[in-house]
Amino acid sequence: MSINVLLTLVEQYKEAAQLIEAAQAEQEQLKIQIREALAERSTNYLEVGCHKVRLSDFSSTRLDSKAIKAVAPDLYDQYSKTVTGTRLSIT
Repeated sequence: MSINVLLTLVEQYKEAAQLIEAAQAEQEQLKIQIREALAERSTNYLEVGCHKVRLSDFSSTRLDSKAIKAVAPDLYDQYSKTVTGTRLSIT
């Protein structure tokens, strides 16, 4: 593969990344507007056309690895695992 082809691929990649970022920002704004619409109606569920919109609470429990490592480093070492892989970075 020539350097020109690679340059084109990198530029297309960066452009796609910018489009994704813009789409995610737009999606976040739409999410806020939908939440506001639910709040205006004092509801957590609506059927809009063929879509069902539900706002629900959830909780998630995660271990605080820094605290465990500080309090019980041996336990941390015993039960922690390292995952390896490859990451492509283009800046």
